Amino acid sequence: MLNRRFLRIKALQEIYAYHQANDNDLAKAERHLLESVDNLYELFVYQLSFWVEVKRFAERRIEENRNKHFPTEEDLNPNLKFVNNRILNVLESNKHLMALEDKYKINWADFREDFIRGFYNRLLDTDEYQQYMTNGKDGFDDDKQLLVTIIDTYMPEDSILYDFYADRKLSFNSDYQISLFLLWKFISEMPASFNENSMLPPVFKIENGSDSEEKNFVVKLFEKTILHADEYREIVKDNISNWDYDRLVLMDKILIFMALTEFCEFHFIPVKVTINEYIEISKFYSSAESRRFVNGVLDNLATQLKEEGKLVKTGPGLVDK
Repeated sequence: MLNRRFLRIKALQEIYAYHQANDNDLAKAERHLLESVDNLYELFVYQLSFWVEVKRFAERRIEENRNKHFPTEEDLNPNLKFVNNRILNVLESNKHLMALEDKYKINWADFREDFIRGFYNRLLDTDEYQQYMTNGKDGFDDDKQLLVTIIDTYMPEDSILYDFYADRKLSFNSDYQISLFLLWKFISEMPASFNENSMLPPVFKIENGSDSEEKNFVVKLFEKTILHADEYREIVKDNISNWDYDRLVLMDKILIFMALTEFCEFHFIPVKVTINEYIEISKFYSSAESRRFVNGVLDNLATQLKEEGKLVKTGPGLVDK
């Protein structure tokens, strides 16, 4: 479920925490890394469950309006398109999601009348919702389009949602935006055949009963970056003659160290892929000046390591490609 970029981000966050804590227990840090990945998955499940609860709230609102002493014509004959949304209905009946809600003890009972209602009212005010309810279309793709648009356009900037999840668990604070991407990706790729017995995607794919390639990747990246930190420090110092190493921010050092790990330890990952990935990640975790610095240092280091025969790439990851 998690692609390599997000695994790199999780490793980056945990390596940073490791250095900040000044705790040399690598095994403990590795366990925390895997726990943080699991926490991200938990937040993804929360996000799915949240949308189901929004749909249920809409159903309760419709029923309450019908039972008014003096209901309007709209109260008696409401537009049911949202509560009949195929994506939300199949999620509501999905056994795997229900099992995960039990596992994570997700219960919206205390939040229906303020938090859920608030989001539902904000949803009603969006142009996308109003167009969806009146466009005359009735199909799986139309139902999907509403959700992916709201997730992509409104949820990232919804401070009330963000604060709610941040209050649930500390790790949700840093994982909120990533969880929205996972939610968006899952729903945008959901096939019409998804049903109550379908399984949600796992955090890591299980391959022949053993740990997945993705899990091995993030654990190795995490461990090797920490274990070779002293060696990488000297390599970087030798390549930044115009910079004072001690004045570099820790985040920039870690980004460079992680890239060095990929250069030297992951022979199947092309050099250009590694550099591009860490430049992209630096856009969110460093300043514009730091981004240019990291880019320049990685280009120089790749050239030096190749000349020294320390950068060996095989197959599709040949350094010259």
